[in-house]
Amino acid sequence: MSAPEARPSAAVPITAPDAPAHKEGAGKETQKGTSLSNVLSSTNAKLATISFQPRNAAPPAPAPAPSADSAPAMRAKLAEAPVFVPRGTPTPRAASPAKAYDEYVPPAAFEPAAAFDAHGLERKDDAVRQPLNYHLYAPPFPHVSNFHPSHLAAMTFFMNPAMHETLQRKQEALYATHPASTSEALPEALHVYHHLVPLESGASTPPASLTDPRFQSIGPQHALTGAAGDPSCVYGYRTYMYKATCVLDGKCYALRRIENVRLPQEAAITAVERWRKIRHPSIVAVREAFTTRAFGDASLVFVYDYHPLATTLYTEHMTVKPLQPDWRTGRLRPASMHVPERTLWSYASQLASLLAVIHAAGLAARCIEPSKVLCTSQRRVRLAGCAVFDVLLYQAQPPADALLQHQREDLVALGRLLLCTACNNVAAGQTPDASLEALRKSYSAELHDLVARLLRTHEPDVPDRLTADTLLVALAPHLADALGAALNHTDLQEAALLRELENGRLVRLLCKLNLVHDRPEYEGSTQWAESGDRYVIKLFRDMVFHPVDEHGRPVLDLSHILVHLNKLDAGTDERIMLTSRDELSCLVVSYAEVKKYIEDAYTELTHHS
Repeated sequence: MSAPEARPSAAVPITAPDAPAHKEGAGKETQKGTSLSNVLSSTNAKLATISFQPRNAAPPAPAPAPSADSAPAMRAKLAEAPVFVPRGTPTPRAASPAKAYDEYVPPAAFEPAAAFDAHGLERKDDAVRQPLNYHLYAPPFPHVSNFHPSHLAAMTFFMNPAMHETLQRKQEALYATHPASTSEALPEALHVYHHLVPLESGASTPPASLTDPRFQSIGPQHALTGAAGDPSCVYGYRTYMYKATCVLDGKCYALRRIENVRLPQEAAITAVERWRKIRHPSIVAVREAFTTRAFGDASLVFVYDYHPLATTLYTEHMTVKPLQPDWRTGRLRPASMHVPERTLWSYASQLASLLAVIHAAGLAARCIEPSKVLCTSQRRVRLAGCAVFDVLLYQAQPPADALLQHQREDLVALGRLLLCTACNNVAAGQTPDASLEALRKSYSAELHDLVARLLRTHEPDVPDRLTADTLLVALAPHLADALGAALNHTDLQEAALLRELENGRLVRLLCKLNLVHDRPEYEGSTQWAESGDRYVIKLFRDMVFHPVDEHGRPVLDLSHILVHLNKLDAGTDERIMLTSRDELSCLVVSYAEVKKYIEDAYTELTHHS
């Protein structure tokens, strides 16, 4: 048995002669906080000491007053005493009889605000907070718990199944590898990147885990991207997309390779540096660019952030989707191609705010195309492929009005993108008059007028010519709607995170179960014998973790373990039959009784620690 834990008891005052006052030029160290030197310099010259005694020891008796002969010796010792600076020492509590451990009640008063100062910043001098030793369940927030009664129980305690599946698929996409049976031989390493995996259908087929399951049955339609070997309609070169892992930070990045590129000047590659400074939630951030001959030609590679399972607006709204099951009947039915107007306003708001940032930095996007706008989640778009034209069409001294012309073309491209998305046709921009008439019949006049104004931005002598800033003013009401939707989504995400806050409860239960089981000091204890109460814990562990089938083979069923541990954690009254290993004796107990035995054993163990 280890020695009792030393805890600070109440301070015991000791009367002593006046201590000599400190001089004015004392060191800075003695001026910080509450120290023994500061106490000695007080006007009353009273000393306060802290004594350390065992937890359950009786309060110490007051010390007798020192004699006059011992005053010089005491004064000399106090002068040499080290400075004591408290570092998050807990408040002493009076000794009390040990109480039974209750996992639903914290062992001490929990004050969340005590860890923060008046400005909301975390205190640096407080002790590191240890993992919880008790459950911390709470009902959901009222503003995110207005579910249908049939869904209330599941949505209260568990993550949304659709969100859970999406996050799992994204994690699987990060770990996807290149199939060994493909014909294309990719280099093992490229600059500081390795494990290249194709992201689009081309000479090699990407793994199924890299593709959104909604579009896995769609045939290869990549004329816009050039991934199938055809020249890209956007860049004019054959392009390929890969996922690769960086050796510097271990993260995954998207590599856009442009085949057989001859740069106009060596300084063209430096145009990427200006794009690296652009940070916006609606852009796929540009990391770097480099040239390589690892593919057998002079290729130009751009490195972007990788967003797993991202689709393009072209795939999302301009290709026929496979049949989708009806959530009411389960029958397959054609997927609706209609784009809600609220979605179009959301796309316009996100891309307009991005263009305002890009234009303010003295740049132009020049790549607003259906195949270059990624949908990373529901109604969440990001512009990809930036900085490519700045390198391919690099000019050391561009014309004076070149930047203004490119920025106007960005606004025209945005209007064309909205028009093609609303019409579900990538060629809608080639016949703007007919497409605008179709847009007017299906959507509001406000959206029709905005798209028409965007398409007229490049025309000369336009009285109400739009810029990126004036476009934001025109979109102000819809920007407020987008902000409200983003805040609601943040609340839902926080609620989902709150549900996962207690996902370690089974780990705590397993830790307690393993702490109290098979300890050497309990070998001779009668409580752990076959006639003792703690013997039930042994039988329960065998039932949960050591089951066998009728042939004596081990059963590795994770659901069996989780079901029994969850019932044990809840302490239900359901009864189970526990059988000994020799199958000569059996006990019928409830989960609540097993839980009580484990808690009693753990409480006893904490008293001896």
